[in-house]
Amino acid sequence: MQFSQAYLALYNALQACGWAVVLANLLYGILRKDLPEQLYAAAGPITNVVQGVSLLETVHAAIGLVPSSPLMSLMQWMGRSNVLFLILGPISQLHSSWWSVLMLATWALAEVIRYPQYALSSLGTCPAWLTWLRYTMFIPLYPVGVVAEMGLMVAALPDLAEQKPYSLELPNLYNWAFSYHRFIQVVLALYPFLWWQLYSSLLRARSKKLTPQPPKASKSQ
Repeated sequence: MQFSQAYLALYNALQACGWAVVLANLLYGILRKDLPEQLYAAAGPITNVVQGVSLLETVHAAIGLVPSSPLMSLMQWMGRSNVLFLILGPISQLHSSWWSVLMLATWALAEVIRYPQYALSSLGTCPAWLTWLRYTMFIPLYPVGVVAEMGLMVAALPDLAEQKPYSLELPNLYNWAFSYHRFIQVVLALYPFLWWQLYSSLLRARSKKLTPQPPKASKSQ
């Protein structure tokens, strides 16, 4: 076994374990009828760790460890991280929103399938049913996760307008202004189009992965 295979198998296995803990904490809390802020307190910190570490996947793509686009990987990471680290985490009012629970739950459900499939594929031992699950469950989970992310961004707009975090107002040394509140409004307008671009690429990948390839014709003797 090559070092890169062992590394990718270990990385994806650890990520799978992390997301499994997130999902288990959410399910346990839901069974106890916990409130959203209790569910976030149980699952949020672990989500921060596994999501932060997943930036390594952009590095993996950039150095050729995996056949993925570094730009696409980075865009996905930035999209999630923006909502998780810059919006949901700092704005405590959102911890009591069911949007936060829905987002974390859909992320966790998707990742407890995706990461084991990646881990076993890197070892060449992935069963067909897991590959089918990996390339099928994103169909309902991805749109639900995106709606939850947008719901959190919309809910955050009043606080962003009032508190003006991550913003730069004139006059300043750089003679340049930036409004994070306005930025999120633009992101919300573009989100459906960006989402469809990625979603359609996943649908194409599903078609390639799950469509049986015709056997190659044998050469005549």
